[in-house]
Amino acid sequence: MKILVTGGAGFIGKWLIEKFPAEHEIIVLDSLDEQVHKTLPDFSPELKVRAMCIQADVQLIEDHAEILEGVDVVIHLAAQTGTGQSMYEISKYVQHNANGTAKLLELISKLQRKPHRIILSSSRAVYGDGAYTDGKEVYYPKGRSLANLQQGLWEVYGDDGQMLTPLPMQENHLTKPTSVYGLTKLWQEQLLQNYCESQNIDLAILRFQNVYGPKQELGNPYTGIIGIFTNAISQGSPLEIFEDGLVTRDFVFVADVVDAVVKCVVNEKPLNSIINVGSGQAVTLIDVVQTIAQLVNKPADFKISGRFRVGDIRHAIADMHHYQTLLGQWEPTSLKNGLAQYLEWYLNQEPLSSETLQASLKEMEQKGLLLTKRP
Repeated sequence: MKILVTGGAGFIGKWLIEKFPAEHEIIVLDSLDEQVHKTLPDFSPELKVRAMCIQADVQLIEDHAEILEGVDVVIHLAAQTGTGQSMYEISKYVQHNANGTAKLLELISKLQRKPHRIILSSSRAVYGDGAYTDGKEVYYPKGRSLANLQQGLWEVYGDDGQMLTPLPMQENHLTKPTSVYGLTKLWQEQLLQNYCESQNIDLAILRFQNVYGPKQELGNPYTGIIGIFTNAISQGSPLEIFEDGLVTRDFVFVADVVDAVVKCVVNEKPLNSIINVGSGQAVTLIDVVQTIAQLVNKPADFKISGRFRVGDIRHAIADMHHYQTLLGQWEPTSLKNGLAQYLEWYLNQEPLSSETLQASLKEMEQKGLLLTKRP
């Protein structure tokens, strides 16, 4: 097959390219955005050996139509990521994620032979707060109110004031993004659904939970909390945990995510589906910190600050039943095993500076998106 991977020089792309058998022709198109490629502002030697590498923004993809003619599968990874940053760099996220996807589809329309399948890396952010229950009915709450958060009422409550229980995110749940990032990922999904249905192109939308693992750019302050926690604990630095530390996330190891993408590439039957990709396990931020500290064999110097990010969701966990029905058995890497592999890689990297780690927090403070509960 001839496979196009947009954003293929990024975190997931680096892992993905290594997984493809040699007989597949790979084209990687990546803008090499400085925020994502601070450590290595170029295509890696390994990537250059394996794939044809094109440095270009996906919004300018039409300039490369001749090279992309005859592509069998498109894997669309290119996107601006960072939930908090999206709340104030709004046009940047709309342009790259929504307009970039539109430009990709315009190019595909001009190809003499269109791909038979497109795979989109979407996000659990499209669910927003997700679904909750009071034990009897399912609710899709409006989200946590600022007034409640300022009082330290961190959970999600119904209209009658009763605390609700989160449900695993299912592909048929309503989508109610609480961030600009989530909204642009939903637009990507809708653009592709509309286009692929009209062109009879098979479409697989993969909604990733919190992906982590080796090769994740450490110089990017929006990379994620695994890198931030690991850096602080390994260096013996103080660590801040937001809210009450009991926020839960579904952390999925990058190798498992790549396995899901490869399964979609090689699947002989039509997929035409939205598919969750997560571990199916919800863990608290305190659990993550304590697991890293145990693996590093150092105490975790952390404080629960009571600060919170406006628009953050409280709980996230993927329901993986549909994945198993469509793609087969799902045996995700455990958090402890995944973190052990991440740490083995991380401890051989240049440590992050405190300035880098604080950059995103300072920006959010300035924009009024990082607040503290009232005493």
